[in-house]
Amino acid sequence: MLAEPDILGSFEKVLDPLIMPDSILYDIFGLRLVLEMGLADVLFMYKTEKDLHDLEKIVSKEKPDSEKFRIKNEIAFHGKLYAMTNNDTLKRFQNMLLPLFDYVVAFEKDHYKPGGVSHADLLQILKIGSVEDFRKGMRVHLEPHFAWLEHIKNKEA
Repeated sequence: MLAEPDILGSFEKVLDPLIMPDSILYDIFGLRLVLEMGLADVLFMYKTEKDLHDLEKIVSKEKPDSEKFRIKNEIAFHGKLYAMTNNDTLKRFQNMLLPLFDYVVAFEKDHYKPGGVSHADLLQILKIGSVEDFRKGMRVHLEPHFAWLEHIKNKEA
């Protein structure tokens, strides 16, 4: 009997941002942004009251003054969004990207002041908004990450 192929196994073994060139990090992080922008339809399809409650707990613990805590909260919130898709491959992919969060947060500190749409805002949209509202909110929320990609692109030019 053949085992199911592990489509991310090899990728997980080599994904180390400390040894990867910026061009590879750029591509991988760009893929993450594409995925997160595309989560809206699936999130609205599968969201439950328990999911919304879990997100409320994460949002209630947010402390914007602590960089380490902020990274932890970013991971918790976005990880929950990936979990809500009921797609194990997406959840694993998000876990592989965790080391990249440090790079983006460091960039934000020096180059970009976050604002716009918070996790609390995204949660509110999930509760009472539409798929399109969520997609637009997520784009504004992810603006620092898009700015990081632009920074890397310009650095290479």
